[in-house]
Amino acid sequence: MKFDKRKTFLLYPKPPFHFDGTFCKPSHFPNKLKLDEWVPGKYWQTLRLDKNLYGLKIENAGKIIKPKLKVSVYSDKSFVKEEIEKLKEEIAWRFELEIDLKEFNALAKKDKRFYPIFKKWMGMRNSSQYSLYELLIIAIVLQNATVKRSQQMLDALLGKFGTKVEFDNKELWAIWLPENLGRISEKELRDLRIGYRAKFIKKLSQDFAEGKINEYKLRKFDKENVKKELMKLYGVGPETARILLFEAHHHYDVFDHIAPWQQKIYSQLFYKKPLVAADKIKNDIKKQYGRYSMLAVHYIWEDIFWKRKHQKIPWLEKEIRL
Repeated sequence: MKFDKRKTFLLYPKPPFHFDGTFCKPSHFPNKLKLDEWVPGKYWQTLRLDKNLYGLKIENAGKIIKPKLKVSVYSDKSFVKEEIEKLKEEIAWRFELEIDLKEFNALAKKDKRFYPIFKKWMGMRNSSQYSLYELLIIAIVLQNATVKRSQQMLDALLGKFGTKVEFDNKELWAIWLPENLGRISEKELRDLRIGYRAKFIKKLSQDFAEGKINEYKLRKFDKENVKKELMKLYGVGPETARILLFEAHHHYDVFDHIAPWQQKIYSQLFYKKPLVAADKIKNDIKKQYGRYSMLAVHYIWEDIFWKRKHQKIPWLEKEIRL
């Protein structure tokens, strides 16, 4: 699809706002069929809103303490006013543009050890470019797989069912609509060498296509009711729901589980030791950061992966599931 219609508008995030820390997450795995692209001060992605597909370009037009974003939205048809307002709301939600981080920043200043990191990334949001359905698809291909294997599976699915979009001299991919898999058999999915995940993707797509969950209504629920609704979806257990509470719904107080591979990285980050008990890590973090525990961990986690972009970190390479 080629998108040649464009609408440009400005958005003003609540200060402080760190553009590059918000729009580039080096800890996320890259895939060959790209869903987004980033260079300092500029960001591109595809975005689905309801059943409509857009190209999105966001540019940094302000400063950390006085942020301003220039947003260009691309489509193959003309825009209407109501459509633009919905896009503004969606972008603000996904990238947490209206979140007030004053309380968190005040707490971060009390942490003498990690304050240099918090200061460097002050205003960074826990953003997610994806819809709830898209996040779940990515979570499924990440299950019990190396990064390379997950890349292969997502690329195979995108190549078969995704949509390639051309806009602003970029070629990016979009994940399919759930109803598009309604006519696809589980065997066809398995033929893409995604194994048992075929059943999960098929059933999950049916749940969304049948309207068993409304992503937009869910955003108005409290944390416990969001978790309860998420766990009605096929294949979504307590741990997947917990991750979605942070990634998709921006709850910062969900640092309740640590996977073994994460435990090794946290041990190095927080204690400079090979292995520290998971319960100790959780209790120490919660005691220090309270209801902002998951956000604090996010800052420190992303910082080490930003460093990895520019230098090799031997202990980290050993722990990353490549």
